[in-house]
Amino acid sequence: MDSNPVKDKIARGGATVGTWSTTGDPTAIEVMAHMTDLDWITVDFEHNAIDVSTAVNCLRAAEGSGKPMFARVPYVDKVWIKRVLDIGFMGIVVPDVKNAEQAHEAVSAAKYAPDGKRGIGSARGQIAYGPGFYQKANDMTMVVIMIEDKSAVEQIDDIMAVEGVDICFVGPNDLAQSLGVPIGLDNKHPDHIAAVQKVVDAGKKHGVATGCHTSSGEEAARRIRQGMQWFPISSDSGLLKAGVDAALAQRDAGLEGALSDDGEDGGTFY
Repeated sequence: MDSNPVKDKIARGGATVGTWSTTGDPTAIEVMAHMTDLDWITVDFEHNAIDVSTAVNCLRAAEGSGKPMFARVPYVDKVWIKRVLDIGFMGIVVPDVKNAEQAHEAVSAAKYAPDGKRGIGSARGQIAYGPGFYQKANDMTMVVIMIEDKSAVEQIDDIMAVEGVDICFVGPNDLAQSLGVPIGLDNKHPDHIAAVQKVVDAGKKHGVATGCHTSSGEEAARRIRQGMQWFPISSDSGLLKAGVDAALAQRDAGLEGALSDDGEDGGTFY
């Protein structure tokens, strides 16, 4: 692979939609990568029991799909960033970046010299991405900065001015907590809406793509119309639950209709 298709699509002005993997399950990754139209998948190391040994198999499961894999690291840390990139992820998602200094730390850890200070030694990177890996890695690797605190919103122009930041991505629940408003995806509190819009407006001004974690395809469509270009819909575990719930709801609707036709009381069936 000579380029990052997600990075290329965003550069053309397109929107990209992916999902989180909170399970770290290679089979789930394999299905999502090869059997859906998702643009990318992010393995979430921040909140879940996933380690790099498990994640290698997630990467192998996605090989051949053309879908870039990203890693949400636990925090701004050059060791974590180096390890996930060295095993073959094409980008990092860095949570709770509050200022330009932290954004610069993330970029520096993700890029080889002269753009950063990433250490040389990615044997699997060379296997996964072929000859010339070290020469093309900086262009291929994406750096996604998470905006999850009101102080980051207040300093959004400084954060977006950091060279090498590809995306500023809103974490809606942590941002809500920081703002002192009720948590929830697709947050409708006026303060939350204003904070998210400030991020989007800054992105348009600085030429930096923006995004927000979405709860549904309907919200994703609205975020695209708002001007965002990179966001997940739910997660592998969330989509699994939604699929089961939808199937059970269809079952219940079908039973209610059948029992109604027979003149029976649906409540006795259970």
